[in-house]
Amino acid sequence: MFLNIAYITKVNVASLNGGEGTGGNVTVMKKIANAKGDEFAYVSGQALRRYMKETLLQLGARITEVDEKGEPTFRIDDAGKTVDLNNLKNWNTHKETAFKKFVDLDLFGYMFPKATRRWSPIKVTPLISILPYKGEYDYLTRKQKPKKDGDKSGNIVQVEIDTMNFMRGNIMVNTAHIGNEVDEYSYEVSEILNEEERVERLNIFLDAVKNFNGGAKQARNLEDISPKFVVIAEQKTGNPFLLNSLDVDSEGNINIENIKEAIEDNSFERLTIGISKGIFNNEDEIKSTFENVTTVNKAIEHYKDMLKSK
Repeated sequence: MFLNIAYITKVNVASLNGGEGTGGNVTVMKKIANAKGDEFAYVSGQALRRYMKETLLQLGARITEVDEKGEPTFRIDDAGKTVDLNNLKNWNTHKETAFKKFVDLDLFGYMFPKATRRWSPIKVTPLISILPYKGEYDYLTRKQKPKKDGDKSGNIVQVEIDTMNFMRGNIMVNTAHIGNEVDEYSYEVSEILNEEERVERLNIFLDAVKNFNGGAKQARNLEDISPKFVVIAEQKTGNPFLLNSLDVDSEGNINIENIKEAIEDNSFERLTIGISKGIFNNEDEIKSTFENVTTVNKAIEHYKDMLKSK
């Protein structure tokens, strides 16, 4: 079974993912362009998965470390004993401990060149702005020590920012693989976590979705990237059928017809919609058009404990 989480978040002033520098005193953000040449702010899937791991860490979950050579490791006891994961013998010995204690190995997969690999049960789309980038900048000063007393110092730096925009993304969770090891050739599933542990693992991930935070330039452009509108479907396949249906116009209205058609044309076990108050202009119309509309928090909570008896 899959959990399909399609969502829209709102950006006020942000530069969530830095792009490749162009030289000079300009810090660019990642952008992509459509066929017309319009540019849209873009947060890569790799960055989003990093932000998810950091959110899980904030919630008290443990994630793996890397050593000074960039090799994956974890500490398995209170004495601080470190185990190198990039070794087949170590991995086979400590696999159960790794799954139980470190959520990222279970939820986000791994690939150890000298050991083994795991498909990620959680897949994400990049986060892409819905309205085009307007070419706006923030400014900061890089202070420099003056060469002599009385001289002024500091360079003005331009930082590209996305402002008053909406961004859309999609998260797909293969719930059958959480807490289980799956052979990539035979597709044989081996249980590592018991039912209670698997439920707890999914629940803390859903808590991370509710509290999702992260991004570049957060020290002075703190931004809330948690979902403000979410459609969650429990379904048999991993098709993110809602991804291209999420749209917001320049007046802040969600395109209802696109979502209605996507829901009517696809099959699922159950579906819930969550919306935050005061973000979208057609909030009342959304509530009157669809069934099972609630707050974002309650919509996500509705899918907790879903692994029981599955």
